[in-house]
Amino acid sequence: MPLSRVVFPTLFVLVCGCNGPESTDSDSDGTTDGSETVGTTQTDPTTAGPTTGMTAGETTADTVGPSTTSDTTSGTTFETTSDTVGETETDSDSEQPPLDCSDDGWTCVVVEPTGPYGEHAFEVPAAQNWVNTGLYLQQGQEAVISETGTWYVNDNAGNGIDHGPCVIGDLVARIGLHYKDPALTCVAGDDVMFTADKDGILYLGALPSNDLGETYETRVNASGFKQVTVQSDGETVPTIEAELAAQTDFDAITSGWVEVRGTHTILTLPTIAAAQDAHLLADALELIDAFYDLHAELRGALPQHGQRIRFFPDPNIMGIGYMLAGNPVRMDPILVDAGYGNRISNAGEPGVDVWGFAHELGHDFTFVNALWWYQENSLESWPNIFSIHALQALGIPLHDNALACEGGQPVAYDNWDAWSGLCFLLYFQQNYGFEFYAEFFAILNDTSAGELPGGPMAWHWVHDHFEEIAGVDITPVFNTWSVPNPG
Repeated sequence: MPLSRVVFPTLFVLVCGCNGPESTDSDSDGTTDGSETVGTTQTDPTTAGPTTGMTAGETTADTVGPSTTSDTTSGTTFETTSDTVGETETDSDSEQPPLDCSDDGWTCVVVEPTGPYGEHAFEVPAAQNWVNTGLYLQQGQEAVISETGTWYVNDNAGNGIDHGPCVIGDLVARIGLHYKDPALTCVAGDDVMFTADKDGILYLGALPSNDLGETYETRVNASGFKQVTVQSDGETVPTIEAELAAQTDFDAITSGWVEVRGTHTILTLPTIAAAQDAHLLADALELIDAFYDLHAELRGALPQHGQRIRFFPDPNIMGIGYMLAGNPVRMDPILVDAGYGNRISNAGEPGVDVWGFAHELGHDFTFVNALWWYQENSLESWPNIFSIHALQALGIPLHDNALACEGGQPVAYDNWDAWSGLCFLLYFQQNYGFEFYAEFFAILNDTSAGELPGGPMAWHWVHDHFEEIAGVDITPVFNTWSVPNPG
């Protein structure tokens, strides 16, 4: 089947300011050496993604799926399935701390810390960014998967993508969440045999687009679920509550992998790192969850239907950058290395470089409701508004390049990098406070895709709303930086 094409901004990465491997970026300028220019527009060979004809929040009336739930923290609404899903019984004598799957409507699968996995039945919501089945397979090991049910994913159903044999709308099984992994298995009907192409955790989910497109919220209108059964004699990958991590015997987890769950985020970790940092994990998740809460406060809305954001180590991005935003946030595997000082499981400790974790979550908050093209030529700049807001609120030092914005000279728009664009945006924060951006995002949250133009004209829309909020003529500021504006 021929691939259709949609326009995406370039791949966004964070390398700057995170003390990542020197091979990813020697310039520390917010872009990746050898990558495409950040913030420009390119054609990406995928069949799903944001389109100007999509109305944010639109759903299909006759499909079963997520119901609307109020989020009292941010004052917004998001979608979750209304029933408790994925909960299975555990042996009361098990050494695994109990996992409560009833706190939200997203699927988590409760498994013992040691195998064999056996059989587990659970729901896979179309809107969920991949379900951890709790199963770890070695290369060549098998699982039998059966599915029933219907869902709506998006209007590109039936189109292929640029990695793997499956089409949009399929239930997909995959080992790990490695970026643009072609080893996807399409699951339809009963007793589908899945064979692991490599060692790793088995994840299931609806296919909404390729992995890059999914970052841009191609599940925004997804609804319904599949009822799934998985059978295997493989090992297990338990999910542990962060607050119970210090009490957990991670060495007893025979697969060597675990997922540690906070209020808003999940860390996928090798047990060697989890065991070493067991006493630090609650603080690490608390800090990253605090970033999420502060981002939600500024944005006034939640990304990815309000579900937890998973941080996943992925060697596939090592040639791209230090991290890649979305759900999951894909990380250079060094960030789960027990010997690396800035590892994510150590994030709550003083002096650890956490700018990147705040930045990647900031990206997710810039893509809420699949409306992202207001960030023309500034895709790496807008997330740092969120980073600065969160780090300042928590008393964490800012990146030196962000501090350098105050008093710096304007940089012409055509010469912007991530930091130049941030300095332009910070002019309005420094003059009007973060309330300025809270008001702007409130307007954006009420904007449909068809109301926001693409390309440089997006800046005309931004200009007019910036001016409305500031209450003064801001055209001279735009002109000083040569930013497109209506004049």
